[in-house]
Amino acid sequence: MKVTKIEHSQLKLTFDVTKDEFEKALDQAFETKNKEVTIKGFRKGAAPRSIFEKTYGIESLFTEALDVIFNEKVKEAVSDKELVEKFIGRFEPVVEEGFARGKDFQVSLVIDTYPEFDLPQYKGIEVKAKDLKVTEKEVKAAIDALLQKDATMEKKAEQVIADGDYAVFDFVGSVDGVEFPGGKADNYELQIGSGQFIPGFEDQMIGMKAEETKDINVTFPENYGQADLAGKAAVFKVTVHEVKEQKFPELTDEYVKGLNVNGANTKAELKAAKKAELEAAKAQSEKDRQFDFIVNQILDAAKVDMPKSMIQERVDQFKSQYEQQAKMYNIPFEKFVELMGTTIEQFNDQANRQAERQALFNVVASKIIEVEKLAPSKEAIEAKAEEDSKLNKKSKEENLQANYARYYSDLAYQALVDLLLSNAKEVAEEPKKAATAEKAAAPKKAAAKSTTAKKTTTAKKAETAEKKPAAKKTTTAKKTTKKAE
Repeated sequence: MKVTKIEHSQLKLTFDVTKDEFEKALDQAFETKNKEVTIKGFRKGAAPRSIFEKTYGIESLFTEALDVIFNEKVKEAVSDKELVEKFIGRFEPVVEEGFARGKDFQVSLVIDTYPEFDLPQYKGIEVKAKDLKVTEKEVKAAIDALLQKDATMEKKAEQVIADGDYAVFDFVGSVDGVEFPGGKADNYELQIGSGQFIPGFEDQMIGMKAEETKDINVTFPENYGQADLAGKAAVFKVTVHEVKEQKFPELTDEYVKGLNVNGANTKAELKAAKKAELEAAKAQSEKDRQFDFIVNQILDAAKVDMPKSMIQERVDQFKSQYEQQAKMYNIPFEKFVELMGTTIEQFNDQANRQAERQALFNVVASKIIEVEKLAPSKEAIEAKAEEDSKLNKKSKEENLQANYARYYSDLAYQALVDLLLSNAKEVAEEPKKAATAEKAAAPKKAAAKSTTAKKTTTAKKAETAEKKPAAKKTTTAKKTTKKAE
């Protein structure tokens, strides 16, 4: 067996096959195929070899014989314990040039392997410092959200749009003077300042009056979910029909008691409670932002020849999620993709780019976990199972059996987060991002009421780290259909 490294982290295992070895494989192939056919004058499976070959030709046995050869070579390959630890996926059989009956020839097995690479810098990465400040406006908005159930919507006396008002308007979007699908709506109601539309749209509506028409100039984000609009300048002709405002009940201590929020009995206590909630949420959000930035810096600098099977596995998972959604709504998948504001080609392209990024993250994260010895201990995993037992009333053993991989993944991922954040260097300004790799943007999810004017939020969430895939001990070669020369 000759082992050769080839591109995409694959190994090519080449084997010599003697003419005698192939003849024995032909004998086995005949025993198998003869049982499947009926030849006139003979019981099924009872025809002599000479009659079989005269009827079907010796070439009819070649595919089955080559399968016999390949399965033997697979057994030989997996018997090498050191080599088999590198294998992932299935073997791809190849009949080398020069194959013919009556002469020695070669066959190969090509298989993906876990990639070998050097980790880029992952400690000391500069990241913008956390902004944990919570403003009075944010606290007020949080309290207003509590009062929402008792709020009323009223026509604004002065029909001029201000931040926070609700506007009812028509809009028509165009790029280079041409209207585009999904860029038009009538009597659309939007809270100005809610950030539902693409950047700049809502800000330019502030100050508009009822029955006023205005052209709003914006640029679609580079990562916009509809590829044919991404990064393009657009003009939206907007006509405002009505301006509304919300009227909230008076916030008194008595009203606060009725809200029953974190034991707050006064306005001051409610404000303090909501501020604490917002501070905790912002701390987590800023932590996520920093980690996301650090991960993307590492991935952009990583040079990994990724195996195709690892990427394809994630492409299949990604597509399956959307196919299931389409089935849930009883919509043909192609139509479902169209409703998402994209095409099948664009969807597939985005799926591939996202799969590549996720697969790369898993490989790089796994290696950092290995190098830094972040793998969770048996005791830590058991503690997670014990913790779940108090919630789901199952035994620790049952939880371990059902969730061991998840416990391992969650704990390893958290250790990775802590390591990267604790070793990052906070700076005042946002550092420049590496420009070596394109970020994968997820296709937009379908919504009951959507428009291409809306902003697409595609912030990447790093996928949970996974252990190095174990070798599949029962891997067999695919059937080959290469004809003899």
